[in-house]
Amino acid sequence: MEQANQAVQSAPAQAVPKARPVKKKKKGWIAAVIIIVILAGIGGGIVACSKALSTSLEQMSAGMLETAKVENRDIEDSISVSGKVESVDMVKITSTVTGKVSKVYVEVGSEVKEGDILCEFDSSDLQRQYDMLSKTISNADGMSQNMHRTYERNLRNAQNERTIALDQAQRAIDKAKKAREDAHKKEKDLVEDYNKAVEERDDAAERAKLLINSDPERAGELTATAQEKEALASSLDAQIQALRDQFETFDSAVQSAQDAYDQTDRTATSQIQSIQDQLDNEQYNDNTGSSRSDLEKLQDSIDKCTVRAPRDGIITSLNITEGSIPNTDALMTIEDTNALKITVSVAEQDILRIHKGMEAIVKTNATGDEEFKATVSRVVNIYKAGNTSAMSMMGGGGGDSGGYSAEISIDDKENKLLIGMTAKVRIMLQQKDNVLAVPYESIVSEAQDKDEENTEKYVLLAITDDKGLTRAKKCVVETGMEGSFYTEITGGDLKEGDKIVVTPGDYKDGDVLPIYDFSAALNQQNDLKSNEGGENE
Repeated sequence: MEQANQAVQSAPAQAVPKARPVKKKKKGWIAAVIIIVILAGIGGGIVACSKALSTSLEQMSAGMLETAKVENRDIEDSISVSGKVESVDMVKITSTVTGKVSKVYVEVGSEVKEGDILCEFDSSDLQRQYDMLSKTISNADGMSQNMHRTYERNLRNAQNERTIALDQAQRAIDKAKKAREDAHKKEKDLVEDYNKAVEERDDAAERAKLLINSDPERAGELTATAQEKEALASSLDAQIQALRDQFETFDSAVQSAQDAYDQTDRTATSQIQSIQDQLDNEQYNDNTGSSRSDLEKLQDSIDKCTVRAPRDGIITSLNITEGSIPNTDALMTIEDTNALKITVSVAEQDILRIHKGMEAIVKTNATGDEEFKATVSRVVNIYKAGNTSAMSMMGGGGGDSGGYSAEISIDDKENKLLIGMTAKVRIMLQQKDNVLAVPYESIVSEAQDKDEENTEKYVLLAITDDKGLTRAKKCVVETGMEGSFYTEITGGDLKEGDKIVVTPGDYKDGDVLPIYDFSAALNQQNDLKSNEGGENE
């Protein structure tokens, strides 16, 4: 019985909660637990004492320190903001028509495609004016077209006549050139024959000189041949000179033919140009120019009476009805539901941390826990004055509050978001997956010098012995990325599966922690009950 009482007294003493590691407080807790255990032992023996122990331990658990198991996890550093879902492209449909609306084809919420007819204005008066003016212009056009066809026919005839006359002149040129070329060719042939005769003459005379003594008869024959070639050369020379005297005549004939060609070309071209001038002057003789301009304006006004959608989207506002005369600039608005954005307010302390291209996560009350991917598409780092809301002061953003702002574009095209929904946005500053991390409040920074330039970071391990007693053990760590809730551990002796104190407070290495291993205490309790049963037997 005495051993059981000692076990009961020692067990609860380690389970006493405390805010600070002050020794006096530990003794006070231990005394209180001992009194509880003694009272329980007096009332009902060891069994009742065991029940009191369990009850006391459960009551004290509410004030104990929180511990956490070290795990590999995904961590992120993010900024939370909020705003309204809007369309990236919103178009106000306007019209310069001041008439009455005859037909409205859409209503708020209607989905439209580019080119769809949205509404029509009464265009009957404009159409009557258009028809009358169009008929007047048509009659004038008939007369102008008839005159135009006449000018075109005359132009074609003049062009054909010019072609025929130039062909004839060109043939005369070709004939004169051919005669001159033939004369030069004949002169060339005669020169070749002359040179050949002179060469043969000189050859025969030279050979006759050599044979005059040895073969007088042969020498005589060669002398006769030389005389014949001399006569031939003289005849050819006379022909060459006579032909050369005619070269100037051939040149004059070619020049005369060329001059005739040029004159024919000038005359025909002048006639063609005169007719072409008549055609060109038609545009200045058009007396319907002003009427045509009026007709185009009427047609433009008629076309504007039919208002069409400039792009795909949904009608989000409608300011006209059939039979009404619009009194506002915007007839209606169209917003593109396939391209959505959220404009959010950003607190001053966060604006420099946000950059275009950052990933974001969007949630709404209507879609519950479903998340939609988004991207920071624009950062407006110009301060806008406004009423500062509590949310914006806390960095939560607010669509109408002053300060800085950013635009978040929704990346998920297939989403359930609707224009006007209030959205919560989490802008991801940094992300790391599957890294060793601990709650950021579990890390203690301790200065190593007076200037506090060097600091040591550590966590307190919660080490429990076989009796359920838990003590703090200092574990130095190196940290990396700091997330919104967890901090990355990049170095030190901490490992996955270790149990650490989440909020160390003033506890130091070796302090008894107000954490109790109930499984160890219950095992001791069961052992006591077993021993009691054995003694009774």
